[in-house]
Amino acid sequence: MKKLSFLLLIIAAASLYFFTAMHSLHQVHKIIYYDNVKLSQDYVEWDEVRTNIKYFINARLLDKISNDTEFKESGEVGFLVAGLAGKLAEHAVDTYINSEGLSLLIENSNRRSEIPEPGFGTLIAGILLMRFDGFSSFYVNLKSGGEKLPVHFKRIGAKWKIVKIEFSDDFIDRVTQH
Repeated sequence: MKKLSFLLLIIAAASLYFFTAMHSLHQVHKIIYYDNVKLSQDYVEWDEVRTNIKYFINARLLDKISNDTEFKESGEVGFLVAGLAGKLAEHAVDTYINSEGLSLLIENSNRRSEIPEPGFGTLIAGILLMRFDGFSSFYVNLKSGGEKLPVHFKRIGAKWKIVKIEFSDDFIDRVTQH
């Protein structure tokens, strides 16, 4: 009887573990579909997302600048311009990477109509998208314009929250061209 109780406890704990991850992913789906600012504050760890995006931008700017021959020839002025560009990018991230900025992005998206309405089917389908990369983390690959956009979740208490969004290496080039 003790073995059966222990087995049932393990099954219940594993089910709860997966259900909380599925629920959090479903809540993020609701954030996007319903443009819910309050919900985004509960399921996105904005400080960590901003830090990761700043790190990505600075790394890509440094890589791009270090490989640019015109930059190398500009000397100290080039370093000054690069530093200023990095600070402007950080300011933009601080200004726009938050729940209100996400809401603005959702409102202006031309792909909003392609998002299915959240329901039981999308809740269950979410498990097919989830890829666990640790006991307390998983990611989903969202597709945008034929490109994969990995969105990473981390377990914080009983909730799973978005902590990182990965962009392709050419993201900076595409953003600066528009």
